Formats: sequence, structure tokens, C-alpha cells
Amino acid sequence: MVPILILISCNPTEPPITPPSWSYHYPVDSVYKLIENFEYSYTTQDIGNYMQCFRSGFEFYYESSGDTLSWGFETEQEIHQSMFNQVDRICLEFSGTEQYPWSGDTTECTVLLPREYDLAIFAGLDDSTCIEAYGTAEFICRRDSAGEWYIWQWWDYPDPEKDGWSDLKVLFMSSPL
Repeated sequence: MVPILILISCNPTEPPITPPSWSYHYPVDSVYKLIENFEYSYTTQDIGNYMQCFRSGFEFYYESSGDTLSWGFETEQEIHQSMFNQVDRICLEFSGTEQYPWSGDTTECTVLLPREYDLAIFAGLDDSTCIEAYGTAEFICRRDSAGEWYIWQWWDYPDPEKDGWSDLKVLFMSSPL
């Protein structure tokens, strides 16, 4: 149902639709609630709730020209504040429901959530201003001291033939890496 509502909201002839049954989950006591909060805050361009999906030790990673580049919480916030202020609407669709213990944690308290993504950002009301990204996001999630889940690390793996999420983020970066 949610992907259908997202597709409807991406129709350029219709104004964006916010599904009335969608709302934020509190407490964030499962990784599925975390990802739903993430997706909802992204498509509604809600910077406060988007940043609640992370903590100060957050890192975003991607590859560029054979090098692995990264940034942290503050840069993520700056990028998305800029993006959310400049675009008219965002359509994001995730596929996949897998959840695996992260191999870097022997306590099995950290989980890996791979999600295929299809992202479209519109800077105007027609399709000519659409920027798209495709690929796989790997969210490595942990619990904080209150027991709520957050995204600790995010790895972006773009589709080899297309732009990825990291390419879109770099467009809104105030100072390039």
C-alpha cells in the first residue's frame, strides 16, 4: 500500500499526497519502525525527524573514483537542510525487507538492512526538473542508550549505469569534499 501511495504522490499532474495513515513511530523499538520513520521524513522533507534517525557518531560512505569517501552527522544535516529547502517534492521507494546481524559485531546487537532504492527529486512541478538515483543503501543500525534504533552507518552502492544517492547528496553540499 505504501509504495502505491508514494507512486501516486510522484504523479507530476497531481499535488503531493501525504498518506493520512502514515505517521512517525515512537518509540523506535524496531529497525522496521526506524526505516519507516526515515522514509516518511525524507519524502515529507522533515529535517528534524530525518536527523532523529541518526546520532552524533553517524557516518555516510560512498565510493568515488575508486576512493571511499565519507562524512558525518553535521554534514548530513547541512546537505539535507539545503536539499529540503530547494526542492518541491521527493519520491523515495525502498524494496527489500532483509535484516542480518552485522558481521563486525560479535554481540549481534548491530544489524545490516540492505535496501534497493529508487529516488526522485523534483525542483519544479514538472518532470523536466527531476533528478533520479538508483542503487542499494546498506543501513547499519544500532540501539542507543534508551533502547531506540538509529542508523549508525550508511553505505551507498549506486547502480553502475546510473547516479546514486551519494551523487544527489553531493549536489546539495555547500563545500565539496
